[in-house]
Amino acid sequence: MTTDAQTSGYRSFLEAQPVPTLRDWALELAKDKRDVGFYWEVAKHLPSTDKANLDWATYDPIDAIRELGHLVTHFREEAADPEVADLLRVRYVDYLVEHADDRRFDRRTGSGHPTTG
Repeated sequence: MTTDAQTSGYRSFLEAQPVPTLRDWALELAKDKRDVGFYWEVAKHLPSTDKANLDWATYDPIDAIRELGHLVTHFREEAADPEVADLLRVRYVDYLVEHADDRRFDRRTGSGHPTTG
């Protein structure tokens, strides 16, 4: 279990990272945890999802999952917008800190891949 000092240090580490790195780490963690709710939450912040947010209930569940996956994996240009990137940065850091007991990205092996913590 992480202490407040460990959490604070990890948060500082994460806040120093670029948004694309935070995105990749958060999405990798969500994928490993099969956390579809996180993907949906992130997708709702993207400008192109305004219509999908209104009509989401009309999709077949399988189509909705497919559309959600597409939105989350293809939003690099939209997430580059400073206003959107700032919102996503905060959410990515919060998500990674929330799950620090499961995996920390400040602990690396010699291969450069994150390790579980």
